[in-house]
Amino acid sequence: MAKLILASNRLPIQILANSSLVRTTGGLASAIEGSGLGDLYTWVGWGGSCTDLGKGNRELKTSLRKLGFEPLDLSEGNIQDYYDGYSNSTLWPLLHYMQDRARFNTEWIESYRAVNSQFANKIAEIASSNAHVWIHDYHLMLLPQLLREMRPDLKIGFFLHTPFPSSEIFRALPERDELLNGLLGCDLIGFQTYNYLRHFISALIRILGVEADMDGLWQKNRHIQLGVYPIGHNSEAFQDAAKSDNYIKMHSEHAKHLGSGKLILSVERLDYTKGLPQKITAIRQFLHEHPEQRGLVNFVLVAVPSRRGVEEYDSLTSQVQCEVGAINGDYGDVGHSPVQFLHRSFQVDELAALYSLADICMVTPIVDGMNLVAKEFIDCKRASHRARPGVLILSEFAGAANEMSHALQVNPHDTVGVVKAINEALQMSEVEMWKRTHSMQNRMRHNDAGAWAKRYLSDLQKGTNFHHKGTIHAKLEPLREELQQHIDQGKKIAIFLDYDGTLREFTQHPEDAIPDNALKKLLADLATKPNIELAIVSGRPKKFLDKHLGGLPLHLVAEHGYYWKTQSMQKWRLLNPHVDTTWKNLILPQLEASVALTPGSEIEIKHSSIVWHYRQADPEFGLWRAKGLLSELTSTTASLAVAVHHGQKMIEVASQLVNKGVAIERMITQWQPDIALAVGDDVTDESMFAIQEPENTSFHTVKIGEGDTRANQRSTIKAVRNLLESLT
Repeated sequence: MAKLILASNRLPIQILANSSLVRTTGGLASAIEGSGLGDLYTWVGWGGSCTDLGKGNRELKTSLRKLGFEPLDLSEGNIQDYYDGYSNSTLWPLLHYMQDRARFNTEWIESYRAVNSQFANKIAEIASSNAHVWIHDYHLMLLPQLLREMRPDLKIGFFLHTPFPSSEIFRALPERDELLNGLLGCDLIGFQTYNYLRHFISALIRILGVEADMDGLWQKNRHIQLGVYPIGHNSEAFQDAAKSDNYIKMHSEHAKHLGSGKLILSVERLDYTKGLPQKITAIRQFLHEHPEQRGLVNFVLVAVPSRRGVEEYDSLTSQVQCEVGAINGDYGDVGHSPVQFLHRSFQVDELAALYSLADICMVTPIVDGMNLVAKEFIDCKRASHRARPGVLILSEFAGAANEMSHALQVNPHDTVGVVKAINEALQMSEVEMWKRTHSMQNRMRHNDAGAWAKRYLSDLQKGTNFHHKGTIHAKLEPLREELQQHIDQGKKIAIFLDYDGTLREFTQHPEDAIPDNALKKLLADLATKPNIELAIVSGRPKKFLDKHLGGLPLHLVAEHGYYWKTQSMQKWRLLNPHVDTTWKNLILPQLEASVALTPGSEIEIKHSSIVWHYRQADPEFGLWRAKGLLSELTSTTASLAVAVHHGQKMIEVASQLVNKGVAIERMITQWQPDIALAVGDDVTDESMFAIQEPENTSFHTVKIGEGDTRANQRSTIKAVRNLLESLT
C-alpha cells in the first residue's frame, strides 16, 4: 500500500505497442525528477497508449509497479473525449483566457467524469491508511471530491500547473460548479502565482457563493488550505548534463558554427498559447528595421511537436513553417538563413549547450502558467558550463515573470516593444548581462523543483482538518459540568458572547432585535457571580449596546472589536487606535449602488466598517446580488487593508486590523482565566474560535447553527440560554 501517491493524466513514460517503455519529457515529469522524492511515491496515470493492461499483461504491470508506476487503462474513446475533447478543447483554452477557442460537447464531460472516477477507484484501492495524494493539473479537477467521498482518511492535495482565469472567463464553463466543488474535496489547493489564486477565490465567491481568505476556507467542517507554489525547474539535471561528453561535443560544434554570430534562442512546445506567430512577426520586423544585423543573428526556434493529427495544431505548424521560409527568402543570403525552425524535441545535454551559448533567449507566450524554459536558460549561464553572457526576454504574461524581474519583460502582442527589447539585448554590455543573470540565479538557487515539491508536501503534511463535535442539537452537558466545577472551586471564568444570532434571534428589522427583560436578568445574574467575567462581543455599534446593555455589569465590545468598554473604563476606547478607515470613501459608492439596484437592502455605516444588509430583500434576488457584490468588492479591495465578509444576510467590509479574536485575546491576557468560553453564530465570530489556545486556560468554542466553523462544538440559541441559566 502506498503512503504517497502522485496522480496526473500521463505517467512520465510511454508504453509502446510491443510493451516496451520509453521515458517522456514534460514540465511535471522534469520537476518531479528533480524533486528529490526518489522512489518514495507511487505515480498513477495513463501510459500514453491504449495497450490492454488486463490479465494478459500481468508481467508488464508488475514491471511498472516495481518502477513506482500504476498505469490506468484508457480506451481510444476516453482519449478522444476526456483528453482531446474536454481537457484540451474545453478546459485548456478557457484556462488560458482563450474563450473563443473553447469548444463544448456534452459527451465530453461524461467521459471526463468517468476517467476521474477511474483514477479515484485506483487510488482508493492502493492508498494506505492516511496516505497523502498529490493530484496534478486540470485533467483531474473532479478527482479530489470523488476521493474524499471514498476515502475520507486521505490527505488530498491539488496543484494547478496552468493559469486560473478570471471568474468572468471561468463562469462560461457549463460545469463550473461541478469542477469547483470537485476541487473543494482537497486539503490543499496550490497555484503558480498569487493572481491565479486570487482568480480562484473570486470564482468561489462569484459562482458558488463560498467565501475564502487568501490562506484558505472552511467547507463541510474542514479547513482547506490555499497557497502559491511557483514550480521550479530540474536544476540538478542541467548541472549533470553540463558535465557529460555529449554536452562538450554539442557545445563545441554549435560554438564553431556560430563563430562571431549571435544566437537568439526560442524553446517551446508548439501550442497556440506560446505566441509563436507573434514572435515570428516581431522577428520579421526586427530584420526589416536592422539590416546590419541580418548576417549576424541566428534565430533558432525549437518547437517541440504537440498533439499531431489535431487540425488546429497541424495548421499552426504549417503557418509557422511557411512564415519562416518567407522570412529567410526576404532577408537571408547565400550560406546564411537568419531563422531556423527545428520541429523536434532535444535531449537535456544538447538543450543545455544551446542555453549556455545563447546571447538571447526569447520566452514570449501569450499566457503561461509558469514556463520553465526561462529558468533553465538562466540556470545554464554559468562559468562551469563555458557559458556566454546572455539576456532573457520574457513575456509579462508568463507566471515566471513574477519571479524574474531582471529579465527584459515584454508584451508579446506589442511588436514594436519586442523589437526594441531584441535590439536592447544585443546592445547590452556583458557586465549588465551578468549582473541581471546572477540576480535571478540567486533566487532560483533556493526555488528549484526539489524545493517546490518539499514546500508543497510539507504544507500538505502540516494542514489540519477541524471537525465539529456532535450535531446541530448537541447537548452541552459536559461543558456545563466543567464550568460549574470551576465555579464551585472558585476559579476564574471568562465568557464571551456574540449578540445577534447567539443571544437573540434575528428579526426582519435589526433595530427590533432588542434584549427582553429575561435576557437582561440572565446576563446581570451571571455577571455578578464571583470570579466570572462576562463580555458581549458584538458587531453592533456602541450606541445600541449602551442603550440596551449599558446598565448591566458587563464588559462590552462594539463593531467587531473596534471599540471596547470594560467595567473598569468610564468611556469607550479604541482597541487599536492605529486603524485606518479612509478606505470607506472608496467603498461606500459601491454599496450605495447596490442599495439602488436591490429593493429591500440598506447600508449601515459604522466607525470601523460598512455593512450592506439584504435581510428584507427578495431572498433569491438578494443572494444573487450579494454574490455579484462580493465579486466586485474582492476586486476593489485587493490592494486595501480590509476584509470582506459574507455573513447572515449581509456583506460587511471592515479593516483587517479589527476583529473579535483580537478583542478577546486582549481580555484573556488581562484577566488570566482558568477557563474561557466563546459563543457565536456568524463568519465574523470565527476569529474568536481561531485564536491560539491561551496558556493555562481551558478554551471552549461553540457555534450556533449550521455552516462551516473552527468551533469545537455546535448548539442552538435555546441550548446556550439553558447553559447560561444553569450557571446562575
